[in-house]
Amino acid sequence: MHLLFVSHSAELMGAERSLVALVREAAQVRGHRITVTLPAAGPLESELTAAGAAVTVLPTRLWMGRRHLGPVGVLRSVQALASVPRYRRFLRRARPDLVVTNSAVVPAGAIAARLAGVRHVWTVRESLLTNPSLRSALPRRTIARIIAARSVGVVAISRYVAGQLLAAAPGVGAKLRVVPPSVEPGAVRPPAPSGGHGPAGAHGLARLVLLGRFTPEKGQADAIEALGHCLRAGCPLRLTLAGVGDPVAQRAVRELAERHGVGHLVDVSAWADDPYPLYAAADATLMLSRNEAYGRVTVESLMAGTPVIGYRAGATTELLTDGGGVLVEPDAGALARALLDLAADAGAVGRLRSAAARRAGELTAAPSSAPQFVSYLEELRTDRR
Repeated sequence: MHLLFVSHSAELMGAERSLVALVREAAQVRGHRITVTLPAAGPLESELTAAGAAVTVLPTRLWMGRRHLGPVGVLRSVQALASVPRYRRFLRRARPDLVVTNSAVVPAGAIAARLAGVRHVWTVRESLLTNPSLRSALPRRTIARIIAARSVGVVAISRYVAGQLLAAAPGVGAKLRVVPPSVEPGAVRPPAPSGGHGPAGAHGLARLVLLGRFTPEKGQADAIEALGHCLRAGCPLRLTLAGVGDPVAQRAVRELAERHGVGHLVDVSAWADDPYPLYAAADATLMLSRNEAYGRVTVESLMAGTPVIGYRAGATTELLTDGGGVLVEPDAGALARALLDLAADAGAVGRLRSAAARRAGELTAAPSSAPQFVSYLEELRTDRR
């Protein structure tokens, strides 16, 4: 079978890493022919090539994003649709059996597949209805209904995402599957032994890490505000913010930290292809998104033996309800109170590490989701209803 994956990005963030795992399973394990289109050149290309895919750059625009409101949103949507003929011509040349779009934010591949008479599967990796960073000239519920209508199958990466799709497009239920992202074995490390994070880890909570671009959605501002509360309560905690973005974003983070009086406690780090050293250096990972569609960082942190302090919101609740960390209400004050409680308890970090190791064992004992996803694609290929 010839599978064509359409990627919305050429970077190496969570959705793109999950795509690499799918390509590797489909190409190297199942023996399928794999082609991937990227909107631009980037580090994802070499990862996909090594996984067994042929990669083609086909420029396109997204129809959802942080700056997609008003005239700009209309322009970006028009530009996204303008690339459909390019994708249709490519489909005629490549002749795939199935097209898989890897994100809800890019429509060109799905529309081109419909016009070319090729079966299409849409993977929704976003909190489509509630994520404030996903703006569009089109209403979100309209986008959800288009996703349902333009696909023979729709894959949601969590029950939370599936619930939003069903709320917006109830008819999608018959073709909807929930398949969590695949966290590749390279990201899985043995949990650190007791005290493995250094002396501070053995004496209560002291060091935290939060990974992600600097946006209101990711909660860096809440983390910094909570650090300020803790400092004023006599509990200085160190925080590493990794992958916050370009120099403008980094400067904004540092200015925010200074305003809260914790500039000396906040470290801003560039993104690392291997985030394990960041988890290993921390006593806990913060997951503060109020609309997290899945939480790859949460899973990776647990697999590294580092517990997660997460907001009781989005799919984070799905991952942490059975242990592995602490769920708190989505509020900087509630976060500060939880951090102070953990810092005051000398045994808290050790107990949370044990819980993280247990939860990681449960997650890794489950079958990999990449084979499940590819099997679903194979079913759709043979089911001609």
